[in-house]
Amino acid sequence: MERRIPDPTLMARLQLSVKGVDWAAGLVRRWQHDTPPGGGWTPHQHVAHLLAAEQNVFHVRIPRILAEDRPMFESWDETAHMTHEYRREGDIEELAEAFMRAREQTVGYFKDLTPEQWSRTAVWPGGVGEVDLAWVAERALAHALEHFVALLNLHQEFDRRHARTWLSG
Repeated sequence: MERRIPDPTLMARLQLSVKGVDWAAGLVRRWQHDTPPGGGWTPHQHVAHLLAAEQNVFHVRIPRILAEDRPMFESWDETAHMTHEYRREGDIEELAEAFMRAREQTVGYFKDLTPEQWSRTAVWPGGVGEVDLAWVAERALAHALEHFVALLNLHQEFDRRHARTWLSG
């Protein structure tokens, strides 16, 4: 496996990714508990999932990678979490704020790592295999961006539906 130090802009991207989520959460606030046509998660569920994954995956795994030699991780069952732990409580914008605070903690784990620390590895579940901390940082970024795009797509869907009702009324 190639050992590498991540792109120097990664830390800024990690921090900025939550700003996109925060902005998108504001766009879909009025539909935060609406299920999209065809099914899927509500906007509120997307942001609640982001926060839960940040706390239950990244905040648990990153310190272990820094402290242990090549830890092996079990899968985090997001379906079980959403089934048993998810609550509709809290406004989506409050959840987005909590996610921003959680992401600050994640960024703090990566701050000032040495090249040797960036090269520390773990075995990631789900058939991914051995990864280094640079990959974990990139995964954290990708996860936020995936849900940012999902929130924007939900905004487009809900806003289009609302616009038709408004124009015809």
